[in-house]
Amino acid sequence: MKSKNLGQIFAFAVILALVASLCYRAGRADGASGGGVPGSAGDPLITRSYLEERLSQIQKGEAASFQKVTLIKGEELALYAGSEMMLYSGNAAVRGADGLVNLTTGELFKKGNSTVRYHLYFAPVDGSGIKADSNVTVYVRGNYWKD
Repeated sequence: MKSKNLGQIFAFAVILALVASLCYRAGRADGASGGGVPGSAGDPLITRSYLEERLSQIQKGEAASFQKVTLIKGEELALYAGSEMMLYSGNAAVRGADGLVNLTTGELFKKGNSTVRYHLYFAPVDGSGIKADSNVTVYVRGNYWKD
């Protein structure tokens, strides 16, 4: 009788350990991510209203760290190393052999990749930048030139 109770207790402990392990793994797989891709509409890093408010302050000169730059289709914007830019409107492709670092997602965008609106990009070397596929508005922090 004693060994039967001991066997039942052991079986219960094994089942409890398996259930706890499955719950732990499911929590780790879904818990931290929340199901959205960082920077996507499902998991925005900042709200659009906050971004528009900050950009309007920049336009009024209240926050002098970013400059508004407008490009027409086909024009290129080249950044000096360490400069940052954010695409506000339009479509543009990355230029330069070393590409741009998307600071919003942590990815390297190589030459020819399309930039994503409202993402912050970093120029790793002089000459990294964008080529406008349409009329484009970008905000730049740092030094740049147009080609």
